[in-house]
Amino acid sequence: MAGCSKKNAPAQDCVKYEKVNVTRIDKASSGTDGATTVYFNVNNGCGQFHKFNEKKSGNTRTISVEAIYKGCMCTMDIPERKASYKLTEKTPGTYYLKFVSGENDYQIDTVVIK
Repeated sequence: MAGCSKKNAPAQDCVKYEKVNVTRIDKASSGTDGATTVYFNVNNGCGQFHKFNEKKSGNTRTISVEAIYKGCMCTMDIPERKASYKLTEKTPGTYYLKFVSGENDYQIDTVVIK
């Protein structure tokens, strides 16, 4: 039995979460479902999108991307990934989406809810 538990331990060590900077966005348009396509680079081939972290301040949303790295052996490239962000507000108004692309640097989209 001891051998089984040791085999499971390394897999847990090979999962990491990390905030990554947004490199560019395709802004939401009225002809689409209102989603903004967000592009970002991960540090190796194991990196994938995990989730958006959102902070609200009035009609402004500051949004960062969290990547997940699963795997102990990964390619040593820096691939670009993408994810779709959709504002879920129901209240009519103009909303400003600030996607974090560096320290005090943002990619900004404006979404109008009617």
